[in-house]
Amino acid sequence: MTPADKPPSLEEFRTRAAHSGLPLTDEDIRHLHQGYLGLLQLMARIPDRWDWAAEPPHVFRADE
Repeated sequence: MTPADKPPSLEEFRTRAAHSGLPLTDEDIRHLHQGYLGLLQLMARIPDRWDWAAEPPHVFRADE
């Protein structure tokens, strides 16, 4: 998530959830919103470029 991207507010999330057609309570929507924000924070920590040479790949062979 780039700094310019703002996570949806609870009201925006509530509006989107209403269009899903699922019978969600206010408590359900609050929990889903918190989880969504947590997921976005975790995704922001994933590096854009992985350094694949940092560790050699592990190869497992069935005949060994």
